[in-house]
Amino acid sequence: MQHMAVFTGDIVRSTDMGTDELQRMFAALEVQSDMIGHWPESSSIFQRFRGDGWQMSLPARYALRAAAVMRATARATGKGHDTRIGIGVGLGTVKGNDLAAADGPVFVQSGHALDRMKRSPLMTAPAADDLLRIALPPIDRIVQGWTAKQAQIAAVLLSPDAPTHDTLAARLGQTRQLVQKQAESAGLSALLESFEIIEQSCASTQQS
Repeated sequence: MQHMAVFTGDIVRSTDMGTDELQRMFAALEVQSDMIGHWPESSSIFQRFRGDGWQMSLPARYALRAAAVMRATARATGKGHDTRIGIGVGLGTVKGNDLAAADGPVFVQSGHALDRMKRSPLMTAPAADDLLRIALPPIDRIVQGWTAKQAQIAAVLLSPDAPTHDTLAARLGQTRQLVQKQAESAGLSALLESFEIIEQSCASTQQS
């Protein structure tokens, strides 16, 4: 078994969505998962299940950053769109690229976290270490306040290998000033600082 993070999620108010709308959300989440798998020293597997549910495995060090990015990705697909995420951090085994055949305590933790989740917050990791559990509620509140445009910016700029504001502005056909304004109003600087603290702590724990 290896130390990893596992997300078990579902789409908020999916019964109010049409088939095409729901499919676009899942397509965006899957593309984002693949991008997370290309972060430095990273890998990821994404799988949809149970109609409006999904699961993802990734390195434990990126649990907080990736959760915020996946939330941003969901929110960027449309007004009122979002996803809940139950997070597990621990030991697990994945055979090939099939999460349905995976096992280990981390998968149980993740599933239980989602099943026991109340209406708010929309992401939780009850069995994770104190640092991650303390960081999640305030970050959840920040994410829930994002507009779709802010979420679109956040999904890109919160990655560890994010482009510059100039590059992102050119990609989106916007001015650098507008991208910077959206990033500031979304509180991205504070989030990035939290991610770095968590990831450094995780790296230190694995080395000790």
